[in-house]
Amino acid sequence: MIPALRPTLFAAALIALAGGASAQQAAPPPAAAPAESAAAPDGKALFRSKTCIACHGRDGAKAIQNYPELAGQDAKYMLAQINAIADGSRVSGLDARGYPRTQGMKDVMHLVSAAERATIADYLAALPAPKPRPLDPAPDAERLAAGKDAYAKGGCTTCHGADGNKPLATYPKIGGMKRDYVVLQMAEIRDGIRKGGKVATMVPFAKKLDDAKIALIADYLSQIERAPQ
Repeated sequence: MIPALRPTLFAAALIALAGGASAQQAAPPPAAAPAESAAAPDGKALFRSKTCIACHGRDGAKAIQNYPELAGQDAKYMLAQINAIADGSRVSGLDARGYPRTQGMKDVMHLVSAAERATIADYLAALPAPKPRPLDPAPDAERLAAGKDAYAKGGCTTCHGADGNKPLATYPKIGGMKRDYVVLQMAEIRDGIRKGGKVATMVPFAKKLDDAKIALIADYLSQIERAPQ
């Protein structure tokens, strides 16, 4: 009887081996390693790809026309202004074509998420501020001194600090800004054209300034070289 069982046992062994091999072949591949988390947003790349560079210039330091240079500006202030322009609460005057100067930026803000806006603001704030742009004609020392005096007596130091570079939290640094931009913003705040943000706190001070005094202060502020952060 025992010899007769050998073929049967041998066949069973073959079947078992075949089944094991099939199981090995059918086994799913090992799980893939988890993908690495996405890289943190690149502020420089966002600044360029979201068209900010078109008006504010390379690295926020070579703005065109009457747009501000943003390199070295306070991050919280910039983020507040970006959001105010996006939601329409910051209103500006018209450009030469008759469009609000903020309209071009407002039109693309739906392409920039809240996180991306904050990343762009942090990127710009960490950059060195541009050197003052020379004026033609260059203001002499007497005019700059008069501008500094007008700046102090006009109450500007209350919010923007000495030389426009030590502002209260969420207020802008205005020392070293482009002269024409400073003139434009002061005049529009005085005349009730620019609205939104903390503009209302500046109106009582700005209303005391005529065009000549605004130009004097702007000359002074525009020639201040901002210290490295």
